[in-house]
Amino acid sequence: MFLEILLKILSIFLLVGIGYFVYKIRLVPFDALKTLNAFVLNVAVPCLILQSMQRDEITDEVRRDILWSLVAFAIVTLVIAAIAVLVMRRIKSVPEDDKGIYSVQLAFTNCGFMGYPLTTVMFGQYGLFLAIIMNIVFTTFLYSIGVVMLLHKKGEKLFTMKLMVRMLSVPFLASIAGLLIFITGFHFPTFIDDTLTLMAATVSPVAMFIVGINLSNSKLKEIFTPRNLILCAVSLIVVPFFTLGVDMLLPISNFAMVIHVFLMAMPSAAITTVLCNRYNKNAKLAAEGVASTTFFSLGTLALWTFFLTKMFL
Repeated sequence: MFLEILLKILSIFLLVGIGYFVYKIRLVPFDALKTLNAFVLNVAVPCLILQSMQRDEITDEVRRDILWSLVAFAIVTLVIAAIAVLVMRRIKSVPEDDKGIYSVQLAFTNCGFMGYPLTTVMFGQYGLFLAIIMNIVFTTFLYSIGVVMLLHKKGEKLFTMKLMVRMLSVPFLASIAGLLIFITGFHFPTFIDDTLTLMAATVSPVAMFIVGINLSNSKLKEIFTPRNLILCAVSLIVVPFFTLGVDMLLPISNFAMVIHVFLMAMPSAAITTVLCNRYNKNAKLAAEGVASTTFFSLGTLALWTFFLTKMFL
């Protein structure tokens, strides 16, 4: 089991290396970054959202898992986001413009890009189903609250009209449409669903490829800085333990709890790099955070999987 998950994480992490070296040897121009970002945010991610929000008929037991998975994920994400913002405001050594990046990377994990394939490998199709359910909260919050966290500056009012306008992105609108699809039980015709599935499959490799391109101007010592090492410790150890503590207070099933903790043990979301490029933030810093947390997750995810299965399944 340890080797299986290690190899799966390594295969995803190698996508970052491909992006890095392809740009270094100039097979892809840096100007392509803008086009790749637009593709991921405006085409691939909306397809992933719409495709994953479709659901089949559910039993009472599954309905209970769905309900408490949504509640638990929402509570943990909101609390971590609030704590991250409050803590970052008090740290004067971090540039004001970078505080939102660290906050977003602490609150939002790579629960889709890495979470889906790893959950399927380790916990089967029902585990993947619950991961997709939890991703409803993730996508809705990331493209609303996450964008506010990224763009908000000290002294500004929250949810100003200017900020609200900047939040109106294609992924955000797709998340709203996805919620309606989930609530109504709507299903796309097979040929459309197949197309959405194919497009959704491009999100993970292209997003990690973008991280690699952004890292091409970074040095190794810039990736493993003291700040990023702290980010790794909090993201990969503290956040999952906090999630476990909250879930144990809720009437959530052991299996759903294991999936939730496993998703929150993922490295920082690769999509934050794409969002930083979109909103002219420090994408290089975001990419360094994604790379460092992904690197250390090679070991921590395997340990979390072993711990969770032995203790709760």
